[in-house]
Amino acid sequence: MAQPVRLSQSFANVPANALPNYPNPHGNANATMSGDSTRNTDPPYFSISSQTNWHALSTAFLNGHPATTTANHPLNVESVYFPEATAHHQSEGDVVHSAAMYLLHPTNQALSSHPNITTRCQSEASANGIRGDITYYRAPTQQNPDYKAIAVVEFKKRGVIKQAEFQNTIRFQAPPTQPQLDATVAEALALPNKKETYFDGDAFVLIKQAAAYAIGHQTPYVGLFDWDFLVLVHFSQMPGTMDYVGDYCELQVIPYAQSSTMRGALLGFLAHAYQNAPVVDV
Repeated sequence: MAQPVRLSQSFANVPANALPNYPNPHGNANATMSGDSTRNTDPPYFSISSQTNWHALSTAFLNGHPATTTANHPLNVESVYFPEATAHHQSEGDVVHSAAMYLLHPTNQALSSHPNITTRCQSEASANGIRGDITYYRAPTQQNPDYKAIAVVEFKKRGVIKQAEFQNTIRFQAPPTQPQLDATVAEALALPNKKETYFDGDAFVLIKQAAAYAIGHQTPYVGLFDWDFLVLVHFSQMPGTMDYVGDYCELQVIPYAQSSTMRGALLGFLAHAYQNAPVVDV
């Protein structure tokens, strides 16, 4: 049997930190519009490559964590679960079950045990009529006496996320200039798919869902996960009114082949959201 991996070690990009390779018996699946809120939400016109190295952020976060200097810290005592031989990913619920064990739990433990972070994680929390699978909140502050949503993570049945569909929406590696932005928006509006966005296929449905979560929960940080892929969406152009996600978003798609980076990337994403998500709802 493999040696146990301590939680403090589980965020490094090494083969031992890859997610378990569980069966997907049904192959590809399709995304469906979950309701009028998704249907009525405008998606961004296109995406650009993520301007933040989420995994590097997690490394910096952990370097400043008490676990680095305290041998008996819980992160140095608790281990990642061994793979479940019974696991079988037939449904979205199966993905949620496994994700809770291998992706969310280590991440939540790292966040909650940091002295500068007070957060909570809720399932199926609703805001403005929009329900998210998992919502992360920042604890009350002097500026806001209420818990404030900072990120939403949504789970999907295996095969729903198609990497190529998301990659095809990336038009720039860096933020576009105003002329580039204007030209790319005009191109999107003229696309033959009549959707007025470079997002198409299942990615069109998924980005509309992500946009609905961002607007409903008043945060520009949304993750999508189906075990085969982790998609980290940063709606960095979302205006202060929080009623539209902006002309483009920043996007990173991590495939299962790189799943040893997923835990760290999600931790960096959530740590960034904790520090940078809006303080109050509008």
